[in-house]
Amino acid sequence: MSSRSRGGNGPTRVDRIRSTLNSWKPRIVKSALALTAVLQGAGALIGPLGDALKEQQLLGGSLASLIALILYDAISEPGSKEVAGVYVFADSDNLHDEFKEAFSDRSVHVDFSGFTMETLLEAIAVPMRKMADREVHTVELHFRIIIAHLNLPMGLPGALVPAPRANESDTARYYFRDSPKNRERMREEFTKPNWTRLKAMLNAIQAKNPRMTISCEIREATQIPDRKLYILNRERVFTTPYGIEPDTVGPQGNQYEILDAQGFAPLYGRARYIGWHRKSNSHQAREIADHHIACYENLWQKLAEIKPEHPVIGDPRWTRPGQQSASA
Repeated sequence: MSSRSRGGNGPTRVDRIRSTLNSWKPRIVKSALALTAVLQGAGALIGPLGDALKEQQLLGGSLASLIALILYDAISEPGSKEVAGVYVFADSDNLHDEFKEAFSDRSVHVDFSGFTMETLLEAIAVPMRKMADREVHTVELHFRIIIAHLNLPMGLPGALVPAPRANESDTARYYFRDSPKNRERMREEFTKPNWTRLKAMLNAIQAKNPRMTISCEIREATQIPDRKLYILNRERVFTTPYGIEPDTVGPQGNQYEILDAQGFAPLYGRARYIGWHRKSNSHQAREIADHHIACYENLWQKLAEIKPEHPVIGDPRWTRPGQQSASA
């Protein structure tokens, strides 16, 4: 995890100084080599100058040591050195730490896209509980959540149907198809209960912090997500793919096979969560963060006009207890 300034607003001053020195290092090396070559050439051509330089040891130990140190430092640093504002997490606990830090700001903004909000609730559980237990200095809390629409056929998650083998060389074991039974399971066991839990969390926070401005809205996507996306306070972006794995679900005696998009996926290497900061010293990191944020913003705006005919969530906006729910 790369260092950043207090409050998570980007690279530290040390990071900025290090980045500046690293950017100037090639120029220093080239200048020093050029100066050495000029002095050596001049010393060889002009006798008195050469003698004077030798007396001052400018062609000897001091300058040679300086050049050696610069060259050693230049070539000894690995090219894969961590860049401030780029995150690679092997464990979800690291992501949860980022949420805790984000929730310490006065204005908290969380954007998320995924299937059922299960991993989002896990990430916000601790900071939301703290907000509900005590008065905090946070004045704004905003959630924008995009979830999968589970009332229309989809291939993932979907049913796995054993495929008959045409011959010995046939490698197909299963056919995949839509599973209405599994979509119902996801709606009733995950999406709807998670929305109820999140609304209860917000109710508790509002009761403890009545002056806090809170907003939360869910929009159902037209496409099936292939990865989860988290955007914290409009600056830090984190993403991780869903793990595609066969699974057996359902109650005992009525189980069935599915091809699941697992939220708690098997690890594909150690880079389980990858992130970027909009205030990174790295131009590439900033561009990647901006790209993800712009893509999310575009989808969010489009889903305000393009809605499912039969939504899974009938009340997609949280409202303060006692107020009439606004229409979608």
